[in-house]
Amino acid sequence: MVAKNRFSVSFSDDEIGLLERLSTHSHKSKAELVRSIVSKFISENPEAFRRKTDVAVKRTKSILLASEEK
Repeated sequence: MVAKNRFSVSFSDDEIGLLERLSTHSHKSKAELVRSIVSKFISENPEAFRRKTDVAVKRTKSILLASEEK
């Protein structure tokens, strides 16, 4: 998979070891695994990174993953 937008992420030695084992077992690259993990976390926890405000707004659909909900 070619990505237009790239960025660097740092992991501890233990986390890299875990990603390597998962990569071997799943036959996916470490980059694919990280993308899958992040996508799954955001879809299951859409409010995780939203700032707390005084306005009580509860969104009915995710604006982060709008392309998947169509």
